[in-house]
Amino acid sequence: MPRLSWLILLGAVVVAAPGGAQDYPNRPIRWVVPFPAGGPTDTLSRILAATLGDVWKAGIIIENKGGAAGAIGTDFAAKAAPDGYTIQLGTQSTNASNKIFYPNLPYDPIKDFEPLTLLGTACMALVIPNSIPANTPKELVEWIRKQEGVAYAAATGSSQHIAAELLAKRAGLKATLVPYRGSAQAQPDLIAGRVAYMFDNLPSALPQARSGKVKALAQTCATRSPSAPDLPTMIEAGFPDFVVDGWYGMFAPAKTPKPIVDKLSADINTALKDPQSLEKWKTLGFDPIGSTPAEFAKRQKDDLAYWKMMIEYTGVKAE
Repeated sequence: MPRLSWLILLGAVVVAAPGGAQDYPNRPIRWVVPFPAGGPTDTLSRILAATLGDVWKAGIIIENKGGAAGAIGTDFAAKAAPDGYTIQLGTQSTNASNKIFYPNLPYDPIKDFEPLTLLGTACMALVIPNSIPANTPKELVEWIRKQEGVAYAAATGSSQHIAAELLAKRAGLKATLVPYRGSAQAQPDLIAGRVAYMFDNLPSALPQARSGKVKALAQTCATRSPSAPDLPTMIEAGFPDFVVDGWYGMFAPAKTPKPIVDKLSADINTALKDPQSLEKWKTLGFDPIGSTPAEFAKRQKDDLAYWKMMIEYTGVKAE
């Protein structure tokens, strides 16, 4: 083939590749939430999707696929066609530490996904029923020590599970896990006093605490979240080095074309900064961050070492 013809053909390919993303999406996008409706991942998804619906005119369908500490929904997203029409809101557990908890996972949290963007960090709050006469973590510890044993709520193998066991280990408490599929399922039992405490992500915990349904005693990040400036950290409450924070992020199946990955990332990052959404984030206790796909991929891999250390120290097991 003459050199000129090759150049024309090459030019056509180069121009055509971005064109595939220019008319994307032209049908509804399936947005997988690997936890039940009503929890923090679901709430964040619906706020983001409402903003992105103005950008992705073809529409967004949110599907809650909870179970197995988020593994069921995450596996579903991993095996979806890599065409940009299935994306997932994942967490530090579903898309990182589950690799440590479950060596036989049906998916690989790293290899089977294209990271799109870090949405934000997942600071947690230590919350208790109003019926327990404690207003600080140390008062809670003293109350628990006077009991014959208490139960706490958490999704098995989650950052909430690790934080609860970290408190028990540091304070020498006798506490038993009552497993739940997610925060939304645990909250009624916490409010009723059937479990003594729970570490819940701020987007889920703060509305319950602000409405007076539960008491929030402290938060687990190294510094106070801007969304909860009046809530002390566990370190400030007298528990040195007590830092447990995860993250939320968006993913697409591996091998999703780069132009589509870049568009998804750019659109989601823009939605994170939407003024109306920012007000909702503040109310929920969520601190949006945003990132490039490459930055998020590095964070995802680097966090595996941190969570491996935390899992070994607390002795938390998935089963």
